[in-house]
Amino acid sequence: MSKPLHLALLVSALWAGGSLAQDKSFDLPAQSLGSALTSLARQAGIQILFDADALRDRQSPALKGAQPVEDALGRLLAGSGYRAVASARGSYVVQKLPKVDAGPKTLDAVTVTATPERSYKADKVSVAGKIPLTLREIPNSVSVLTREQMDDQNMVTVWDAMSQLPGVQAIANDISQGQYHSRGAALEVQFDGAPSSLPLSGYQQFDLSMYERVEVLRGPSGFIQGSGAISGTVNFVRKRAEKEFASRLLASTGSWNNQRVEIDVTGSLAQEGRLRGRGVFSHVDRDYVFNRVHSQKWLAFGTLEYDLAPSTTASVYIARQRDDSSSFSGLPAYTDGRFLNVGRSFNPYPDWGRTLWDTTDVGADLTHRFASGWAATARVLRRKQSQFFKDAYPADGVNPASNLISSYIRREFDYDYEMNNVDIYAAGPFELLGRRHNLMLGASRSNFSSHGVGANANSPGSAYLRVNQVLFADPPAVAEPQVIHATGSESETTQSGYYGQLRLSVIDPVTVVLGGRFSDYNYRSRTIAPNPAPTGWAQGGKEKGQFTPYAGLLFDVNKHLTLYASYSDIFAPQTSKKVDDSVLEPRIGRQYEVGAKTEFVDGKLAVNLGIFNIRDKNRAFADAANPGYYVAAGELESKGWELEVVGRPFERWDLSGSYTRLDTELLKDASRQGQPISYWYPKSQFKLWSKYRFGEGALEGFSFGFGVRGASQSASGASNPAVAAREQNFYAVYDTQIAYNLARDVALTLSVNNLFDKTYYTRLGGTNTYNYYGDPRNYALTLRVRY
Repeated sequence: MSKPLHLALLVSALWAGGSLAQDKSFDLPAQSLGSALTSLARQAGIQILFDADALRDRQSPALKGAQPVEDALGRLLAGSGYRAVASARGSYVVQKLPKVDAGPKTLDAVTVTATPERSYKADKVSVAGKIPLTLREIPNSVSVLTREQMDDQNMVTVWDAMSQLPGVQAIANDISQGQYHSRGAALEVQFDGAPSSLPLSGYQQFDLSMYERVEVLRGPSGFIQGSGAISGTVNFVRKRAEKEFASRLLASTGSWNNQRVEIDVTGSLAQEGRLRGRGVFSHVDRDYVFNRVHSQKWLAFGTLEYDLAPSTTASVYIARQRDDSSSFSGLPAYTDGRFLNVGRSFNPYPDWGRTLWDTTDVGADLTHRFASGWAATARVLRRKQSQFFKDAYPADGVNPASNLISSYIRREFDYDYEMNNVDIYAAGPFELLGRRHNLMLGASRSNFSSHGVGANANSPGSAYLRVNQVLFADPPAVAEPQVIHATGSESETTQSGYYGQLRLSVIDPVTVVLGGRFSDYNYRSRTIAPNPAPTGWAQGGKEKGQFTPYAGLLFDVNKHLTLYASYSDIFAPQTSKKVDDSVLEPRIGRQYEVGAKTEFVDGKLAVNLGIFNIRDKNRAFADAANPGYYVAAGELESKGWELEVVGRPFERWDLSGSYTRLDTELLKDASRQGQPISYWYPKSQFKLWSKYRFGEGALEGFSFGFGVRGASQSASGASNPAVAAREQNFYAVYDTQIAYNLARDVALTLSVNNLFDKTYYTRLGGTNTYNYYGDPRNYALTLRVRY
């Protein structure tokens, strides 16, 4: 029995007719031979059977232009030692070239899905418009964290991922969630490419164990997202069930009693792989550097996929995550603005503070692939999330003379959130004027609602929740209250729209990308019981038929270099009121971006440069004639450039590095004109991770990793660094790692984070909270077993 064959891609179960000698248009970059055969099969609408293991280390040249399928196959396989033999109409088998006087050996036609080479560089991404595209085919700044890089860096949470992604700043809120910003604003979020009204920042997201990759598009993304600011969007792509059995076990222990286990199993369940499943479970139990802070979190994810027909696949999945953690939101400062003179483990919060998150996702999708190369997908997702917190926090800073905090505010709130997403789209090629183009059309709807009840010192009749004149201590003398809920609130955000993208291949080196979206938006809120004076729904931002255009241009200079330019529109509804009590019109604006994207080492290494300029207009501007009201007259400029290097420059060496320069300025503002939008944002950020796997020799089986993250000066909130007491100068944090393969599928890794024990902050907050230390030096020992 010969080795199993791999099916690159089955575009249709039946050959749609037409001569194979007829010219077909191809556009394939230089890449691994297996990936090239997969792409060629998709573009030509044929079956190609090949042994992926045998072709693993072989590369293919770039292939462009119109030519017969057999000629295209011959060019890809030239010099590889393999040939393509037609086995049926529209089907080919890749065979090893026979030796002299030896007859051809035909491989058994066992059909399995080819597995792409694991790398830090993603072959295709979908965050920029549904259609899977290479980075060079997207005229915007896009970055990806692949499963390989997440595993190599022991990434567990969304915080870990955002801290490594180029052009993204992770800002700490508490130990369970954070804020994630780019280009001067908070990022939006997608799930498997479906836009969502759920905020990414301030809400706990699922851990990374259920995701295959994390994609980020930086810059305005209104054409694919709907309403959104200047920042961009993050797309979480979940793991899929696979036909071939595979399993993965992880066990880790580290500093501060950080214990983690993870199990991931997938494979065929019935009908020779037509029905397949995957299950993921992870559990974390850990303390933190902060005294008396502990969390326990588990995640369970299961998915089933079924091929209703060779060209139709249905998928369902469910995921749940529960996190029970101590409350901790960073340190206060002295009332004169200086940082506290305390150690990084100091905890000014009482022992009884607690935060509980419980999140459940249920989703499904259906995809049909047509014989013409088109595909249609329908996707639905419902997320239900609850958040309970009971804690106490300082109302002000610490008096440096008396070491007293004027008061602590105790509180308790219980929130329920619900998100419902629907996304339907179709995409595929078409012929026009002798050239092959692509079109994508779709519609989406997303609803996010929030319902909460609770009480704090500012709630009606809840003044007892304030504790005055507390000595600053660890722990503070703040007793746990019996809270009577005194207020409630509800809000609802609904977005819907129609969108499309057209990719025109004008001439061989030039592609024009045109897109747009018509969006409806509605936000409303109200006060509910137990508030003694509930209110009716108050209308917030509301828009109908808002058009958000997009345009891009790609020029392939040669097989290594693509130059690009793009225009993106901004559409962001507001909630501030004008003097007539109406809501301000939406913020609008634009982004211009130009750049270059290159590939080297047969497509294994990418180097991308992007330069951007953003204007954000109609921002809320205080109405000098009517205090407490606003006019839509503010304007912000955000500009800068980003450089990213990702991939495999040499065999066994993986690399991911980036540098970001960001300058923001309020061009029109009632009180802060000429200042940055926030001094949180450093002007420069750099991130690097590199891992080398040793080959034959004395160090065979060993690998070594090294990383560094750093940033230039930042300061607290919107304060002026010329007078602010809380500033952070340039800093760099170094990480290192050594691993050894105990067996082919068993590896043991020792990681050391913050190698030189640098003291730094992940957030500079106010005088009462959110001055957040980064972790000191810490260790993790991880065992990975794969089958």
